Amino acid sequence: MSRAWIVGSLMLTAGLFGGCLAVDVSEPRARPGAGITVWGTGKVAVVPDTALAHLGVELRAPSLSDATAQAARQMQAVLERLKTLGVSERDITTVAYSVDPVTAPRRSEDEGARIAGYRVVNVVQVRIRELTAVGRLVEAAMAAGATTIRGVRFRVSDPARAEAEARALAVRDAQTKAGQLAEAAGLRLGELVSLTDGGPLPRPELGERFGATVSAAMAPGPVEPGQLEITVSVTAHYRLARQGPRPSRRRPSGRRARWRRSRRAVRGRPAPAPARPAP
Repeated sequence: MSRAWIVGSLMLTAGLFGGCLAVDVSEPRARPGAGITVWGTGKVAVVPDTALAHLGVELRAPSLSDATAQAARQMQAVLERLKTLGVSERDITTVAYSVDPVTAPRRSEDEGARIAGYRVVNVVQVRIRELTAVGRLVEAAMAAGATTIRGVRFRVSDPARAEAEARALAVRDAQTKAGQLAEAAGLRLGELVSLTDGGPLPRPELGERFGATVSAAMAPGPVEPGQLEITVSVTAHYRLARQGPRPSRRRPSGRRARWRRSRRAVRGRPAPAPARPAP
């Protein structure tokens, strides 16, 4: 029996036994994307510092020239009164202007459309920076000739600080929810993988709607700004892990250790020296 044949047989036997005895004792890897996704919300209450009032003139007249001229005179008087009371020109913006024909009722089905007059609407947005003056300014505009008040809304001029605080609360809320879900499932919350800012929800505005058309006798009552709620949302994705310490790979001993040393010797690699027994 030749030496080459013996070495080949030993290598074949080692390969067969190696295929049968190889065991993967490493911890299973997590699947790509495995984890938990939660949504967090943060809310902060703030006091508004600005009011937006929509007011103007709405009227009808038999002729187009009369309607536009009368609306211009009344609107000019309203604007001059507001400026006299301290409202700056940069805080007054036209938001609606329209001229529409008004048709008369038909006296018969065969009769065509007949224009009976014209309707003119001119509305401006007034930014009021002193909230205690809201009622006084609206009342003064009505006395000067305003015939329509479409609403007064309150808002915060610079919400950045409140949004940052609400964003931090939203991240904390997402982490709390993720921890609760992981604990309920018997798992441990892992590292944060991704965090997406949903941004502030539509800017809150407290508002009170008045009638579409008012008269000078209908003075507005007390106006209270109250509080606004700034809301921010985030989306967070966390990894999940098993409870307890990570299993360690134990060093093989006994027959398995001797077999591994013989396998390395057959492949031509030096086998590690056997561990010395403890004294």
